[in-house]
Amino acid sequence: MNIQVFETLLEAQVLLEAWRIDYNENRPHSALGWLSPVEFLERWLTDQDQLQLA
Repeated sequence: MNIQVFETLLEAQVLLEAWRIDYNENRPHSALGWLSPVEFLERWLTDQDQLQLA
């Protein structure tokens, strides 16, 4: 995004929202053990369910 030139405010909003979703939901993060936030949450919820059943 550093070199992106947006023609309109709407274009910027659409492209930035798509980037935000990709970054926060799809891309792996080192702080999460190289899982995406969605994958991390799914594993965490599964672990919590297993703890409650024990």
